[in-house]
Amino acid sequence: MLSAEGEVHVTHKDEGIYKTWIIEGLAFSAGLDREQENFHISEYHGYENKYDDGQHPDDAFNQGKYKQFKFGKPKLLISQLTGSQDQPAREER
Repeated sequence: MLSAEGEVHVTHKDEGIYKTWIIEGLAFSAGLDREQENFHISEYHGYENKYDDGQHPDDAFNQGKYKQFKFGKPKLLISQLTGSQDQPAREER
C-alpha cells in the first residue's frame, strides 16, 4: 500500500528480547529495502517514552539501545514504476 517512493519508519529497541522480533526479516519478506541508523532522542524534540501498561503507565523506562529503520520499495522497482533511472541509492548499514 506504499506509494512508489513511500517509506515506513520504525524505531525499535535493539537489545534483549526485542531482537527476536525480526522486523527486518518481515520487511524483507514483504519485498522492502531498508535503511538503518541509530536512534538519537535529541533529534526528536518533545519525545517521551512511556510504559503504557501496568500500575505506572506514564513512567519513563530505560531507553537502552534503539535502531531506526526506514523501509521502502527497492530502488529498481521504483525506477520501473516511475520511469526514472536516477533514484538515490538506499544505504545499507
